[in-house]
Amino acid sequence: MKDSSRETMTVLVLTRNEAENLTTLVCGTERILTKEDVDYSVLIVDAGSSDGSPDIAQRLGARVIQQSKPGYANALREGLAASSGDLVLTIDADLSHQPDFILDLLAKRRDAEIVIASRYVDGGSGEMSPTRRILSLALNRTFARVLGLEIADLSSGFRLYRREAIASLDPRGEHFDILPEIVVLAHRAGLRILEVPFHYHPREAGVSKARALRFAPSYLQTLARCRRHATGHSQDQNGRPSDLP
Repeated sequence: MKDSSRETMTVLVLTRNEAENLTTLVCGTERILTKEDVDYSVLIVDAGSSDGSPDIAQRLGARVIQQSKPGYANALREGLAASSGDLVLTIDADLSHQPDFILDLLAKRRDAEIVIASRYVDGGSGEMSPTRRILSLALNRTFARVLGLEIADLSSGFRLYRREAIASLDPRGEHFDILPEIVVLAHRAGLRILEVPFHYHPREAGVSKARALRFAPSYLQTLARCRRHATGHSQDQNGRPSDLP
């Protein structure tokens, strides 16, 4: 029975053919959260999996919705819109985000509206190929430098959000570029953003869906849009500056 005096949390997981990892993820998350003073539920946004991922999730007690528009950004937007908890935890289905670390994020939930598991602050680290590490660092440092942000890991998707605080944000990213855009919009709105050192390691099973070079044009478009946010100006259809609404 839900205690109305306790905080509620939606654990939001985006899936596409993650049957090999879901049981470990959901059971591990439940093991951690049953010890905490949080009422939680698990929400799966599935992108048309063909390996039985939705059935597995439902058997584990999760709520499953089917993604209506393609792409990571749309899945995240739909998941956030369907979440009902005071807090929303976004965690990857591939076990590169270990459930035990949820406790570190929860410990800081009173200190910020967005808590980020960060690979690039002191004490954080990541097991990645040299190419992926270079691309990831370049992406994060470029966004931070161009936009004047003191945030090291804008692209981490392992986050704890205070749902009401971010509800009015309107990120328009198309792919993984939605992640830095949310941070930029939150910063502009005066929300508190906190990074917690995190050790990232590769997925346990399955195939990664992230392709940094493939999504480079989207990142560049989002960076330009965020730059306009930061300066308080946008452009009209002819490319001329105009005030943001």
